Amino acid sequence: MKTEKGIIEYDRFAIPYRRYGDHPNVLICVSGILQTMAVWRAVAKRFSPHFSVIIFDMPGVGRSQILNGSAHVTVQEQVQVVHALVQHANPEGELTLAGSSWGTAIAAGYASEYPEAVQKLVLSSFGMQPNAEMESIIDRAKELYESRDFAAGAELIVGMFGQEIGLTYKRQIASQFENLSDANADAFYEHCLNILTLGHLKDAVDLTKISARTLIVNGSEDRIIDLDDMWEAQEIIAHCECLLIEGAGHFLHFEREEILDDYEGFLLDTA
Repeated sequence: MKTEKGIIEYDRFAIPYRRYGDHPNVLICVSGILQTMAVWRAVAKRFSPHFSVIIFDMPGVGRSQILNGSAHVTVQEQVQVVHALVQHANPEGELTLAGSSWGTAIAAGYASEYPEAVQKLVLSSFGMQPNAEMESIIDRAKELYESRDFAAGAELIVGMFGQEIGLTYKRQIASQFENLSDANADAFYEHCLNILTLGHLKDAVDLTKISARTLIVNGSEDRIIDLDDMWEAQEIIAHCECLLIEGAGHFLHFEREEILDDYEGFLLDTA
């Protein structure tokens, strides 16, 4: 399998990326808050025979760099980072975006702003606005940030909504928070504020402009997503189907690897 790695410099950011495969169809994966590109390894392995799979670190996450300016990275800046990756990939075939958690807002934002560019859209652990559980978690995360107790962030995430993920991923989360740099912590704090100030997704993203065939996948036991959100989005997005995974939480295929079969059924369907 052909593998490419590099760094794209866009505006005030340096964005590290990996590209797996050399297929004309391109799949770009957009991570959630503080999630590095590593969370997509299973997806890259599974789908690189069918796509050129591109994974990357959003500004303020992992090995990315904010070269100048504030640690606050706006929604529009994040959408434009995705655009820079699309331009770099220069798909010869179809373009698919897959977003997870907060990454669903950015993927949807891109598909709304550039509807002609995106043929398929996968939104996993998708919500329209923070619910009470999410707000309480963010409030606690802000307290940990202010006390500089970064390591406790892993306990917060795993304890509140990550109990069902595997031990390996729990250890990855713990290591990530234990080794969090001040710059990454500042960016994480700003991301948390982003969620609270964004309000309802419909106020920031015109979902009616999305023309891509869309799949929303949520877990029935996801504590930080209101399930009504996916059904509301289905009424707004023109070509949208929803899949509710019984017994799964926020981390979906990290909890149950067979959920990748559901992704495959949608991604490889040529109808």
